[in-house]
Amino acid sequence: MTRGARGTHRVRSEEAFVRTRFSVTFLAIALVLLALYYFPYKGDDGLATRCFAQWLRGYTHVTGAVVSLFDRSVSASGNSVVGHSFSMQVVKSCDAMEVNILFLSAMMAFPAPWPRKVVALGLGLLALVAVNILRLCSLFWIGSSFRAGFSFAHYDAWPLLLIAFAAADFLICARWASRTTLAHPSNAPHPS
Repeated sequence: MTRGARGTHRVRSEEAFVRTRFSVTFLAIALVLLALYYFPYKGDDGLATRCFAQWLRGYTHVTGAVVSLFDRSVSASGNSVVGHSFSMQVVKSCDAMEVNILFLSAMMAFPAPWPRKVVALGLGLLALVAVNILRLCSLFWIGSSFRAGFSFAHYDAWPLLLIAFAAADFLICARWASRTTLAHPSNAPHPS
């Protein structure tokens, strides 16, 4: 084997190792977090139950506040967004936690410097929460205005859109996080 061929083989071997490590780490983190999310917590007084309930109420109240900007008759109470002609309850899985977990797992597994990875993770999760609030608001509007289309939007269209957005979000955040140097005007070449 020539020196060039050995170098190429080593690079391919390192790339395969990085891909394998990413896949295994992603899978391990995702499985643990999804198991924690779907674990059947018993009783209403446990910390996990209270945290999930607060998280869902938060989504409900933000959704109610946004929708009420356009329709003053809408209010949020507990886990329900209520209007004159439609009400919607925000329950587990309405919080898009699955895509948040998959995004978080992918970013945690991605080989990038930790400070940049943390920033990308925070901004990426914030973007996913914002898109999910948009989803909940649009579902309320669809339920109020086009009730026949609610099931399609809720069970078919929005899940695909959320997954597509999470994938794009990951690609953008991973690309940003993997940059090792920031472009700085003083580093730019000067025109002659």
